[in-house]
Amino acid sequence: MAEHKSVTVAPTDGVTAMIERVATDPNASIDKLERMMQMKERLDAEAARRQFNDAFAACQAKIPTVLRNRRNTQTNSNYADLAAVEAQTMPVITSHGFSMRFFPTKSEMDGHYGVDCVVSHRGGHSETHHADIPADATGAKGTVNKTRTHAFGSTMSYGRRYLHCMIWNIATADNDGNAAGARKSITADQFLELRGWIEKSGADLAKFLLAYRADSLEEFPMDAFSVAVSQLKKKAAQNGDHDE
Repeated sequence: MAEHKSVTVAPTDGVTAMIERVATDPNASIDKLERMMQMKERLDAEAARRQFNDAFAACQAKIPTVLRNRRNTQTNSNYADLAAVEAQTMPVITSHGFSMRFFPTKSEMDGHYGVDCVVSHRGGHSETHHADIPADATGAKGTVNKTRTHAFGSTMSYGRRYLHCMIWNIATADNDGNAAGARKSITADQFLELRGWIEKSGADLAKFLLAYRADSLEEFPMDAFSVAVSQLKKKAAQNGDHDE
C-alpha cells in the first residue's frame, strides 16, 4: 500500500523570521518576544490540527471492513477480536502518520474500568478518547467466572477493541462478506446508539434481534440500522421518552 503523502504547510515562517529579528534587536523587550512566541505556538498548533484532520479523513477512507475471526459460543455469533482489528487496520493507520496509545484510567461509573486512547499524528497534534467499560467478571448467566486479574485484562482488551473501532468507525463482516447478498454489521458507534434506544424504548432484545434476523446486537445488519432506530424511537415516544 502506497504511503499517504501529507504536504506540510508552514504558515508561521514569516513569524519565525520576525521572532529572529526581535531576538537579535538589543532594543526589543522580552514581553514583545514572549507575545510573538505565544502567537507562533498558536499558529503551529492550528496548522498541526488541520494536518491531523486532513490525514484522518484520508486514512479513514482506506481502512477496510475487518473480517471476523472468532466464534462466540454463548451468543452463537462471530466477532473480530483485538488482534484481528489491529492486524487489519494498523498498517493503514500508521502509513498515514498516526499512532495509538491505550491507558487504563479511573471510571466514575460503578463496576466499570476506564480506558483512554491517545491518537497522535506525526504533524504534532494529538487527541484523547475515553470509554467506560463494564468489568468483565461474569458469564452470560451472571455467575463469576474470572479472577479479578483476569477480569481486568479481559475488560481492557474489550475496551481497546471497541474504542479502536469507534475512533475509526470500523465495521466488521464474516469471511464471505464480499459475496453477493452478504450483510455488513453496524459500526461501534451505531452499536452504542442502537443499544441506547433499545434501553429507552424498553424493547425485548431477543424479539428485536429475531425481527431483524440478527445473531446479536454487535452483528446487527447495517442495512437495517436506520429502520430499526426509527422504530425504536417511535416506541420510546409512546412510552414517554422523547430524548434524541
